[in-house]
Amino acid sequence: MANETVKLEKKKLVRLLLIAACIGMIGFGLFFTIFCKATGRTLISSSQYNRLNKIAARYEKLDALREKMNTEGYFKVGREKQMNAIYKGLVKSLKDPYSEYFTAKEAKNWDDYVNGTFYGIGVTFGKDKNGNFSISEVLEDSPAENSGIKKKDIIMKVEGKTYKTSDELRKAIMGKAGTKVKLTVKRRGSLKDIEIIRGKVTEKTVKGVIVKNNIGYIRIRSFAEKTADEFKTELAYMEKKNVEGFVIDLRENGGGYAKQGVNIADMLLPEGTIMYIKDNKGKKTYFNSKPGATKLKYVLLVNENTASTSEILTAAVKDNKGGKIVGSRTYGKGVMQSEFSFKDGSALKLTTNQYFSPKGHQIHKKGIKPDYEVKLGKNDKTDKQLEKALELLN
Repeated sequence: MANETVKLEKKKLVRLLLIAACIGMIGFGLFFTIFCKATGRTLISSSQYNRLNKIAARYEKLDALREKMNTEGYFKVGREKQMNAIYKGLVKSLKDPYSEYFTAKEAKNWDDYVNGTFYGIGVTFGKDKNGNFSISEVLEDSPAENSGIKKKDIIMKVEGKTYKTSDELRKAIMGKAGTKVKLTVKRRGSLKDIEIIRGKVTEKTVKGVIVKNNIGYIRIRSFAEKTADEFKTELAYMEKKNVEGFVIDLRENGGGYAKQGVNIADMLLPEGTIMYIKDNKGKKTYFNSKPGATKLKYVLLVNENTASTSEILTAAVKDNKGGKIVGSRTYGKGVMQSEFSFKDGSALKLTTNQYFSPKGHQIHKKGIKPDYEVKLGKNDKTDKQLEKALELLN
């Protein structure tokens, strides 16, 4: 009986100790929570601590560089400019001309430009055979047209500076509405300075007309958010008018949203593959057309500045034998970019995929050879490429 009493007392003691330990732990946890809140400290695990230490070590040199620049440097620059330069430099290390870091302002300008609404002068340009930036189109009632800019003018300088890439030139020309920009253009061998007041430019990306012999002509300037809808409207008009066929002009079209090109290909092609893309892990994703293609004949016009989404459409039509391709070999931009936005409005445009034609042909750095290669001469008085396309439809 005495032994049983001792056992019971021991059990009570163990229970009391466990309860006390639990209360102690809860009390300590409550105390620690209050302490952390009061001091602004946060409890982290050892693995989190080690990870933070690695991050700190990785960027220690960067912080040291900034410190030296700020304390010892003769020239000063603000923190925001320093950080933007770091972000841009990081992306440039890829040596990919299509990947870019945008500040919040640049990101908005880029989105406006891609969607066909931007502040600029209203011209389309591309590099000619001599590497010059030649104006291929002046938008109707645009600041450029109202200032006397003409088609085939060669842009030599913007505000006295020369530029190597189309993106750099585009950025130099764009700006706030109401501001002035001076272009130095070459026209018939003579240089001319033209001052233009920038304005809001809203570009309709698709325009269609019926030309001679009841043949339609549809020009696609770029691939913005509503391009496929605009094309659908023009195609329906052509079908209603029962044209003999139509020309799709993709010359000087540098691309845009890939989805828009895929949607247009779906209207032109029978059921089948439009293209496939491959990511950095080798995973392939296929994009297919559905039944219900137009019954009208068509021809595509392309040139050396037909790029990106324009090449998706061109390759799909060529591999599926939907229509003939006329012009010159396309640009060869066979990679796709995704845009990643950040909380402060800035963004990263990053190459994430490479695309291939339905038959698996690589487009990147190769371009697409047309079925009928027609070169344009400097002294041509007529558009021989368009003439060939119309001939094929007659």
